[in-house]
Amino acid sequence: MINFKNIIDSVSPEKLDFIVTIENYPVWDYKTGKHNIVYLISEDPWQGVEDEYVTLGELRKYIVSCEIPFDLVELRTEADKELLKSFTWENKQLNFSHF
Repeated sequence: MINFKNIIDSVSPEKLDFIVTIENYPVWDYKTGKHNIVYLISEDPWQGVEDEYVTLGELRKYIVSCEIPFDLVELRTEADKELLKSFTWENKQLNFSHF
């Protein structure tokens, strides 16, 4: 499981502008579930959504607004409800993965 608190505690201010992706597919929305779960939506149902992608800073603000502690939040995919287990920083993106 990804410890979001470690990510937030270790990022520099410019990384808050990085686009959040899942397996290199940009996240364009999110929603909460039960028990501190935030579902990330990365499927692209329309063309031209690219200016609406979620940044790390936006995701952080959303988690704060939901009053979920960073160390307890579970990030999952909305499509299949799979837990996201790891992350990498690549090309101005925070890339989450199932592996």
